[in-house]
Amino acid sequence: MESVDTSGDVVKLTLEPAAGGEQSTLEADVVLVSAGRIPFTAGLGLDKIGVETDKVGRVTVNERFATNVPGVFAIGDVILGPMLAHKAEEDGVACVEFIAGKEGHVDYDMVPGVVYTHPEVASVGKTEEQVKTLGVDYRVGKFPFMANSRAKAIDDAEGIVKIVAEKETDKILGVHIMAPNAGELIHEAVLALQYGASSERESEV
Repeated sequence: MESVDTSGDVVKLTLEPAAGGEQSTLEADVVLVSAGRIPFTAGLGLDKIGVETDKVGRVTVNERFATNVPGVFAIGDVILGPMLAHKAEEDGVACVEFIAGKEGHVDYDMVPGVVYTHPEVASVGKTEEQVKTLGVDYRVGKFPFMANSRAKAIDDAEGIVKIVAEKETDKILGVHIMAPNAGELIHEAVLALQYGASSERESEV
């Protein structure tokens, strides 16, 4: 996006392809700008004690949440992974278990995420692109909310559910929902992944 003109009743955006090329103008009523998030590690004095960070400021840790400096650990938004409170909580529990000499574990495929737009967008597990990269044979099932009687009855049927499942076993690998209340619906999918449910079993529910 090259520029935004908000002087009139309609927002005008000047767009240019990321790979370069001819610019175009898009008119819209509303523009949602998603700038992303970055770890807030500046000013913590990490450089003074020698803690390594990556190019965007994330603290580098191993699988036990330990930094390169003995006795210094990091979790949550300052390390690699989803910047979500419930992910940070699980990191913290696992980190303390490691410090206590026990075995901790966080399965990031079980961490749901929600974008609070309308309709909401929620997901858990792997995306279709990630499954492709892993070389796993898979199937995709999609269900439009226009086919859901309740959604039609309340006149809020804009949305879709997408399930990615392993082709041979039908085990669910990822669930992605764009629909009203997707943030609540995704928790059923979390349970399905946690207990290794098949896509057929999930659709029955």
